[in-house]
Amino acid sequence: MARKLKLFVAHSFEEDTQAEKGMSDIEVANWFIRLMKKRPLSFEVLTGSKPAPGPISDKILADIADSSGVIGIFTKRLYDESLKKWFPSQFVLCECACAIGFYYNTNKLIAGFYEEGIDPQDLALITIGGLELVPFRRDKLEEDKSKFIDYLKQIPEFITSGSPRISQLMLLQLPYSQQRLYKIYTIYRNGNVTVQNINKMVIHDSERFNIEFGGQIEHEIWHSRITMPPFSEMIASSIEERREKPFLQGLFRYRNQKKMETPLRIELKEEKEGKIYFDAGFVDKDGNPQEFKNGDTIQYQYAWGIPKAYATNEEALEPPGPRGDINESAYNQAEVIGSHGLIRNLVLELRFERGKKPMFSKSPFAQHTASFSDLPPWSAPKDMTLIEEEDHAMWFETYRITEQNFQGRIRVLWRPSSQKWHGLGMASNNG
Repeated sequence: MARKLKLFVAHSFEEDTQAEKGMSDIEVANWFIRLMKKRPLSFEVLTGSKPAPGPISDKILADIADSSGVIGIFTKRLYDESLKKWFPSQFVLCECACAIGFYYNTNKLIAGFYEEGIDPQDLALITIGGLELVPFRRDKLEEDKSKFIDYLKQIPEFITSGSPRISQLMLLQLPYSQQRLYKIYTIYRNGNVTVQNINKMVIHDSERFNIEFGGQIEHEIWHSRITMPPFSEMIASSIEERREKPFLQGLFRYRNQKKMETPLRIELKEEKEGKIYFDAGFVDKDGNPQEFKNGDTIQYQYAWGIPKAYATNEEALEPPGPRGDINESAYNQAEVIGSHGLIRNLVLELRFERGKKPMFSKSPFAQHTASFSDLPPWSAPKDMTLIEEEDHAMWFETYRITEQNFQGRIRVLWRPSSQKWHGLGMASNNG
């Protein structure tokens, strides 16, 4: 007897039945699961369990990794009154985002269905993988049953052969993967900021990387409160001028175990909507571009900074929103985005310079999302923990987030203390 194809179905477990929605989320999911289990499909189906606070469980991660694909059932779960838009369950997005890392460079796939009323561009999978998902309506599931079966029938053939004629189901793959990102924000009392990005990449497709990508890796830099200064101004400033002028500099540190210590070749791609996009190229001490082989690792870093980038007191920001609502304009913000796909090891660190007055009227808290849209559904806020770092604890308060197999975005928000505060404390130091 032929072995059944094993698929993991990511879906919402909500049981509420709202009048305008008819079937509940779990009833919709169970309808699709029954469809996949019965003939003519006869798939073996795995599912998760009701979401709990914290990371996805090891068992669910193991089931996703062990399956031949993930089918996402994106039902309308969260409605944003200000945007007049529906968003799917954050938990479903996270499960599918995890699969992107597990399925890299394989014939395994992510596919699925989204409820009409959700903008597919708000799904992380669209942005990351270019997937074509199929829309559905709760009140027309039986009517559209044959369409869903035809869509799902393509999956075994693709997994067996990787046939390009089903390319709409394929993940768009980069010729490299990001093994590590250590991103450090250093925020000074005067509002200055420096941002250091320490990267480790592994080359998987050297021909594409050397020819199609020109041996370069694209990056982007941005700031949530202000428009970035001109690239020409930033690249012209030296590291020594970082406290007075905006700057952008980079260093190629290692190729495999070989120490390089040469400047990154930074070339502007585009300045758009307040962001700067640039290519980072890698050269030897004689200025010759590197040609990489499969399995090569590249370790490099770049840093940038802007004077007066952050508000130094809460009076310079808008008032916070009502309890439970987050008004972005009421906070300073730092962010990390997994723009190169899955990050095996991520560290996001914020260092706040100490001074005479308290640092915060609201200390740093973090939110996650798997969506890459301009207005994503963020997770519930979670306070960050203060880390004691002996080497710089005298000068900075440090907050850190560590993630494994990270996919998506994290933002950290905080509100500085009031300018009306008076008191004694530790002296400020910019060094």
